[in-house]
Amino acid sequence: CTMVVDLLVLLLFSFSSLCEASVPKFEPVSVTDQSLVIKLINGDVVSHLDMAVHIFDLTNLEEFRKLEFKSNDRDELFSFDGLTANTWFVFRIHYRVLFHNATENGDKDLVTKQELVVHTKPEGSRVSPTKIEDIVASVEETFTTTQNLYVSVKSVFSDSKNIMTVVVPELRCPGKGIVKPLAQQIKEHHARFHFDIASLGPEMDLFECKTVCFFPFLRVAMKNRTSETFRAREWCGSITRVIELGNQNTATSHSVALFLSVVAVPLLLQ
Repeated sequence: CTMVVDLLVLLLFSFSSLCEASVPKFEPVSVTDQSLVIKLINGDVVSHLDMAVHIFDLTNLEEFRKLEFKSNDRDELFSFDGLTANTWFVFRIHYRVLFHNATENGDKDLVTKQELVVHTKPEGSRVSPTKIEDIVASVEETFTTTQNLYVSVKSVFSDSKNIMTVVVPELRCPGKGIVKPLAQQIKEHHARFHFDIASLGPEMDLFECKTVCFFPFLRVAMKNRTSETFRAREWCGSITRVIELGNQNTATSHSVALFLSVVAVPLLLQ
């Protein structure tokens, strides 16, 4: 089962990576305890938009609502009201865009989809609506050497038996290449990734690499005995930022000894 999910995730990730840069897509603008507002970005060439939205409630593991929108205004805001407070939702958006400046041989329209995973605020929250919680996988702890970066990643769904989080990691080193450790399912609250840049060159230094990304996918067992796979928002940051976050969390974590015993000690004994 896990192997099938890993393969599915990698296929979805590869396809998404190829298309993502040039496709107009949606971004959350604001979220409250009862609503979400989104906007189409990279939509300067779009003249018309049709979309069908399927909303899933991840807290209660059930379908929530289906909606349809049509718009000729690329700057229009789309609001989803009547949501449940303090709940993780997935907005699966199937949409078709028409391009107003398509060339004779160019695409006149595009049909694609996107998924937004967002957490609504607790009831009565006074936190700004523009502060959006949509990161499900984040850095927990780190350990580094000249050519190695070890990162422990946690998920907001780590304790859920019905929501499996699989993370695809990536370390981008401009002019040298990309280090891609195997995808892992987050188990026992976290997953540990080893980025070994020696594969890019024996003289490479870790800080020649610029960006670390973690792409999370969720495999959800719904109450109606079906299952759904969703792609959540990726977390990306610089090497320095990853180390800072790891150090902050390590200073207050009860798993420091375990992390060091699994990562640091074996490395030093090599």
